[in-house]
Amino acid sequence: MMKPARTSLRRIPTHSSYFSLIFILILLLMVTGCGSSGTETEVSEDGVAIGVADEEGIRLITNTMSLYVIDDLTAAGFKKSKQFDLETVPGAIDIWYGFFQQLDIEVRFYESHEVALDKGVELAETIIARTAGQRDPLIPVVNLYPAYAVVGNTVMLCERQLSTCEALIEVLE
Repeated sequence: MMKPARTSLRRIPTHSSYFSLIFILILLLMVTGCGSSGTETEVSEDGVAIGVADEEGIRLITNTMSLYVIDDLTAAGFKKSKQFDLETVPGAIDIWYGFFQQLDIEVRFYESHEVALDKGVELAETIIARTAGQRDPLIPVVNLYPAYAVVGNTVMLCERQLSTCEALIEVLE
């Protein structure tokens, strides 16, 4: 006859307790590994996140302290094609149409980042709100600018999508 097993006060770990322990360790590692890096997203006065595209993926504000001239963009690979008259864009100090990586970008320069936000954003919003077939008064072709970026003292109108301008911005940084 077999003797009954002795019960011990010491608990024998089961597989489920090992899995629970491993799960807790993994969870702890994920929380500490994916935690914030100590930098919070900067937000403009009107509540727009700086350096992050908006939810629609058509607006970006970045490099708030930078001041650019056309030579900075050409050094980054922007191919200027045509300079526009300043009368059509209030507050602008220079306007260029050109290409970067074979896509159109119109760049409007302002005295400062604040002026670009104050004077340039409203005009950029008007342009991106146009539907297919409407014409841009500065470029005699169908409007292809559904996105824009405020980069330092410039407003960049981006062909097709925001990533067109983001590629140039990355090289500028």
